[in-house]
Amino acid sequence: MIKNRFPVLRWKMFTHTRSIILLSTVLLFACSQEEAPPRLVIMISMDHLAYHSYEHYSPIFTSGFKWLADHGISFDNAHLEHGNAATGPGHFVLGSGLHPGPAEMLGNSWYDRRQNKDIYCVEDPNAKALEIPANSVSYQQLNATTFGDWLKATSPGSKVYSVACKDRAAILMGGKNPDLAIWYNWRGAFTTTDYYTDSIPTWLTEFNSSVNMISYRDSIWTKSYPESLYASYAHADSFYGETDRYLSEEYSPVFPIGFEATWDDKKIFEEMGGRPWMDRITLDLASTIVNEANLGKDDMPDVLCVGLSTMDIIAHYYGPYSHEAMDLLLKVDQYLGEFLQGLDQQIGLENVTIVMTTDHGGLPLPEHWTGIMGEQGGRVDEAQYLATRAKAYNQLDSLYGNHDFILRKGSAYYYDYQMLDSMGVDMDRVNSIIQSHMESVDGVSRVYTKAELLHPKRDDPSAIRLSHFTHPDLSPDLYTLLERGWLFRNPFGTSHGTPYDYDSHVPLIFSRLSYTPVMVTDSVATIDIAATLGDILGVKPLNPIDGKSLIELFPGAVKRMSSAAKD
Repeated sequence: MIKNRFPVLRWKMFTHTRSIILLSTVLLFACSQEEAPPRLVIMISMDHLAYHSYEHYSPIFTSGFKWLADHGISFDNAHLEHGNAATGPGHFVLGSGLHPGPAEMLGNSWYDRRQNKDIYCVEDPNAKALEIPANSVSYQQLNATTFGDWLKATSPGSKVYSVACKDRAAILMGGKNPDLAIWYNWRGAFTTTDYYTDSIPTWLTEFNSSVNMISYRDSIWTKSYPESLYASYAHADSFYGETDRYLSEEYSPVFPIGFEATWDDKKIFEEMGGRPWMDRITLDLASTIVNEANLGKDDMPDVLCVGLSTMDIIAHYYGPYSHEAMDLLLKVDQYLGEFLQGLDQQIGLENVTIVMTTDHGGLPLPEHWTGIMGEQGGRVDEAQYLATRAKAYNQLDSLYGNHDFILRKGSAYYYDYQMLDSMGVDMDRVNSIIQSHMESVDGVSRVYTKAELLHPKRDDPSAIRLSHFTHPDLSPDLYTLLERGWLFRNPFGTSHGTPYDYDSHVPLIFSRLSYTPVMVTDSVATIDIAATLGDILGVKPLNPIDGKSLIELFPGAVKRMSSAAKD
């Protein structure tokens, strides 16, 4: 009975096209009168919320998620089109409408050939902490702008705020010139840097004091609903493949989940990001921002970006069909409902437009994927992988004396071009040797050359998506793509990062109080969100972008409203 509830993931690869197919009957859009442009536009990104898991749990949402769907234009065929599904690139795309590769956003972290070092996607050595500890981060290194920046350039009196648990989520949605970006510092407080402000706002200091993160030390995460509901929608609570994060002397990844008595304060602060309370706290802080910054209180539109990061941690450890992920989503459903109620009281939901989406999806636990869903997949055998790579290196050593011209980062390979030239190394032959060996490993699909990704074949949808993640100078010379359903993570947990649809297919809903449910089945992409919000706000990009506005796919009344915003 449980098995039948899980989705059968047999999607086709979709290219970014406009088929203009709308479902009948449910597409009727009712609006009593043309509305004024929204006073507040809110982007909510639920990290690691794949469409397959969102759709799976939708029937049991009763509050916030349900309100968004009941008052929303749902794009049910929305995809990431950049191949490497990760938090940094995903949020960069949401804010900027740009493909990440050509824009030099190459991951959460990556090796920078120019600087000859690893860099973090929002690293900024010039950004300094203020009164609350913070890492040196900002939007500074990125040559891009976001829809919030477009609004500020057009309407300097408008306000743009961004908040998330993860710094990269808050920063990359907030853009280059927000009034403030705020994130959790993993040391017990929300913070920012001097890139954004000269001093920490009093209200943020007071908020941190009221939350008092260490007071959660004795808190226990328990389920919100009867066991029968979890039995109907999730795999067993104790399911092999999940990561045991609490009382793990004997493998038992089950509820309830608390904090170990031996953990010090530092460990408690780090673990808070993996508990449902973090998303509740983030939404409470978002409500505080609305109130303290007076968002949506006048005719100049404002922007608020909210990143809910806990699902990413929970899905990595337990998988999206675990009791833990299910309970988190049910709790967030309630938290979102409370957040919406607060907005209604503060400024009126009729004055708010909300877009809800995510930075990426994710693969179910391989044990769930194969054992329950009946798909092919697994975990790459590390011993086989390392032994095969050693054979490739041995062959290179026999030809050239060594392989020091290769710098490997994970499963990506970078070449030292000067060393290649000085040693007389044939790069094409090196590519061929590494490809022939590594593609023999169980679970490895392709080892692409950079040239193959910069100029993908039209019949290779994976390469097409990965091309949008590729930079001609900075990307690796060889890039490894696993087979569908496979991942490197061992021995427990799951991950994301591929062009396959379980990673790329994401929920996308534009919601407002007056909207009635609309389902749009056109193939669209997350790079289209920024352009769409630009149209809703009545502003234009400050630089060329890759995305296209989805307003033409909105029902007529909404299109008229957006056109009025531009006039």
